[in-house]
Amino acid sequence: MAVAKRNRSETKVDPSAKNIKDAVEQIRLLERQVAESKTHFNNIVTLIQFCEDDSSKVIHAAMHALFRVFSPMLSRGELQKPKKATAEDKKATVTLWLRENYVKYLNRMCAILDVPEAGLQVPALKILLDIVKLESAHLSTLSGSHHFANDLYLNIVDALLNCSNMSAPLLNEFTQKYFGFYDDLRFYFLKNAAQIINAALGTKPKKDNKAPQNKKQKTTGQAPPAKLALILENAFAIMETLKSMPTEAKELDEFWTGNPDPNNEKKEYTGESFGFSEDEDDAVEDLTKNTSAAHIKRHPLLTLFNHKRVFSDCWTALLRLPFTTVIYKKTLLIVHKRIIPHLPQPTVLMDFLTDSYNAGGAISLLALKGLFVLITEHNLDYPDFFQKLYMLFDRNLMHVKYRARFFSQVDIFLSSPLLPAQLVAAFIKRMSRLGLSSPPASIVIIIPFIYNLLKRHPTCMQLIHGKANSEKNDSYNALEDDPMKSNALQSSLWELQTLQNHVAPNVATLAKIFNEQFTKPSYNLEDFLDHTYATMFQNEITKKRKDEAAIAVDAPKGLFVAAVEETAEEEGEQDAVVPGWESWSF
Repeated sequence: MAVAKRNRSETKVDPSAKNIKDAVEQIRLLERQVAESKTHFNNIVTLIQFCEDDSSKVIHAAMHALFRVFSPMLSRGELQKPKKATAEDKKATVTLWLRENYVKYLNRMCAILDVPEAGLQVPALKILLDIVKLESAHLSTLSGSHHFANDLYLNIVDALLNCSNMSAPLLNEFTQKYFGFYDDLRFYFLKNAAQIINAALGTKPKKDNKAPQNKKQKTTGQAPPAKLALILENAFAIMETLKSMPTEAKELDEFWTGNPDPNNEKKEYTGESFGFSEDEDDAVEDLTKNTSAAHIKRHPLLTLFNHKRVFSDCWTALLRLPFTTVIYKKTLLIVHKRIIPHLPQPTVLMDFLTDSYNAGGAISLLALKGLFVLITEHNLDYPDFFQKLYMLFDRNLMHVKYRARFFSQVDIFLSSPLLPAQLVAAFIKRMSRLGLSSPPASIVIIIPFIYNLLKRHPTCMQLIHGKANSEKNDSYNALEDDPMKSNALQSSLWELQTLQNHVAPNVATLAKIFNEQFTKPSYNLEDFLDHTYATMFQNEITKKRKDEAAIAVDAPKGLFVAAVEETAEEEGEQDAVVPGWESWSF
């Protein structure tokens, strides 16, 4: 019997793919039935079960189908909890049942934010935030004033902060399209994040008798270290993307759930105080409004002070978490630009920055800018600032990653002509001494820096003409931590004369500037901060030369050769390989 040949056009169907296709078709059928008749409401239970399927395609189809099912119900108020529900009231029973399944759906959507698949995380986030908009619109319609569905949004923020699979698409979707753009979403995220972090740390929130108390919020013990580390990582990843905050009340004009005062009628707000006492709001109004005008309490979302307040509360809570070294450094890098300008009371960071400045190493270098901002702009009293700055100049400084940032800041700190000459001389002497043991890339920063200081403080010119020519007869005490007691002004800059004989030609040439008259303008320090071994090597190999470099004519016989003295009789002899090193001969 002949065997029939298989048709080449026939394709083998994957059973799993067929099952997924059938499941998606069933989901669409169940959705249509629910939309057609209330008798098919039981299909909602099946759709929720599909949200827990193993296939991502099935989950994707099910969660969108449920969103299309619940959205019109939300708009029509069919999910609103009835005030008086009895066993005989069938309509109330159905509403409670729908509401129960609606809550299950929301909980499942928050759980999907933690699945290790960005293709499910991003649409789940979009659906949840769309539901926040729908709930807020319904609550605003019922009450006649603007309301934000923060009960649901609090669960979303909690899911994001405790997400163990925070993917880049999920983070970018939330921060770029929602958190960084809409004022109300940012406001309530900061407020909720501070509440969640304080609860994880086991700290009690500040009591406000005029603010509504959350009955569900209970003070418990501190969360495990692993959970605190996870919250820190996710919270900082989100907060770090916040590069700008509103600086004027008129900039508060983008709202996900609608503008609380769209016609700018400045109606008096009579709703909840959102955790802010009336005294605080009154104090702000006195500063931002005409005192002769009648006081009108506006919606918290339209008051700039409230946005700064929740921003401050969130960062204050975040800074109490156990920081890792990486996040610690990243925070110090942004504190002076992205945090301090938006705090209602920047001095709340005083302890954090002073402790960081006293920590030593790279942490001290990074805390320098933020601390200086507090001193110069917010009247922070730190009497030992320059002494601590002086102590930061050590050999390790010349090798750290943030060396260029540090020198650019020190240039600002020492720019005042009112600084004592003894203090400036101590810094000059400290840097010149470090130049003896620093790599060339650091020395090319030190030399123009010292030149600028001497131009700025002519009293220190006597260091150039000092009598000391070595460490033995130098009156400068390098071991003294107090720059005013180091006797630097009585010393000399013999170290710079030593650098004129440095092996690196760039360094030697640059150091010879001190042999000339100080008629040149001050150096632009930015031109020297980015020098490395790589840039110096590149400059050498690309530099134009007048003559070709001299090279050897005869190639050596090996790596280790014994030179033979050339005499009249041995003129023709060549170098011989040293006995025992024959294996190194070429």
